[in-house]
Amino acid sequence: MTSAPRILMYTQDSFGLGHLRRATNLANELVRRRPDLSVLLVVDSPVAPFFELAPHVDFLKLPTVVKVDAGVFSPGLLHTDYEHVRNLRTHLLREALVHFAPDVMLVDHMPGGANRELLPALEHARRAGLATRVVLGLRDIIDDPAVTCAVWQREGVYETLRREYHRVLVYGTQDVFATATEYRLDEAMDERVDYCGYVCNMSAVQSPERVRARLRLADEPMVVVMGGGGADAARLLDTYLEAVPLVARPFASVLVTGPFLPAAQRRALHARARELGVRVRTTVGDALSQIHAADVIVSMAGYNTVSEILRFGKRAIVVPRPGPSAEQGMRARLFAARGLFDVLELGTLEPRALAAALSRTLDPEHVPPPRMVPALDGLERACTALLAELSSTAPARTGTVTPAARRVEPTPAGG
Repeated sequence: MTSAPRILMYTQDSFGLGHLRRATNLANELVRRRPDLSVLLVVDSPVAPFFELAPHVDFLKLPTVVKVDAGVFSPGLLHTDYEHVRNLRTHLLREALVHFAPDVMLVDHMPGGANRELLPALEHARRAGLATRVVLGLRDIIDDPAVTCAVWQREGVYETLRREYHRVLVYGTQDVFATATEYRLDEAMDERVDYCGYVCNMSAVQSPERVRARLRLADEPMVVVMGGGGADAARLLDTYLEAVPLVARPFASVLVTGPFLPAAQRRALHARARELGVRVRTTVGDALSQIHAADVIVSMAGYNTVSEILRFGKRAIVVPRPGPSAEQGMRARLFAARGLFDVLELGTLEPRALAAALSRTLDPEHVPPPRMVPALDGLERACTALLAELSSTAPARTGTVTPAARRVEPTPAGG
């Protein structure tokens, strides 16, 4: 086998795109910085790989499972029982880890995998003496801490962290949310938890003028509506179309539904949008440029979209999904308290409230509150940490791993 360095990333997305997008951003940046590096993404999104992969990045598709409650999953696409799907995924994960033999394995979000499916692979690698540095990557907020801690205690996650993991990278900042404390990571990992800052896609973007010219827009303000993956975006998109006629100020609209909006709902949305002169896209090849060109963003409150809104300093109205996790609502409210955007709750979303929020954010004389922007250099700092692990000599992991000496301190963003 070639001696070129290798990183394996395991990420679980169900029917969303957030984890897959963040993993792809990390993988592409890693090989940009280390052209001799190979990265294997092990993913289960039904549209994988979806995002463009850089050279030397490949993926292995697992059968899809869907999270229906905290720690509870069901088959996503196959007509079979969950245990069959879980056993297949467990086997594939073990084989991928053993045969790819990565120098570093980045596990996204769930230390033991979905329903502990990753544990056999981690245990086999440890017993076989595989010199893989195992790193857990966590977004700032997982769920309500009481819920997550109860699930992790029940599933033995804290012991798994002590036994199998060398390091935890938090894609957030401690001043926004004390992830290590709230989820008791510091009890299990001591000093091996690093806050990296928020991970944004830092790719180059087209100029707003070019985007507007392509859309044949004049000088009117542009509102871009982002449905995320789209699986649960129908209510936001429908409500937005009902709100458009209620706003007195003229503006243009572009709706990006996401690939998982059901076909029947997409057809109905297109028909209604045509009556209002609203442009509808299932996806856009350059979502960052759309965000950059927008005067106002209306979106679901996924981690990646919110981070990209902050990157470009956009006025925004975000609508967090109510479940199956409390994550989006918690983060949205914390950011709203920092003056970063307005929040409307999906459970009480109605056209007049959305129209009022649109009128306010579109008003050129509207003065927003002071903004407290968290550090947004998580992509750079997470990649620096992962590349540093490549040069680390893995200890013989027969028990608790040796604490890492390095720490990653995020750089505060301006604004």
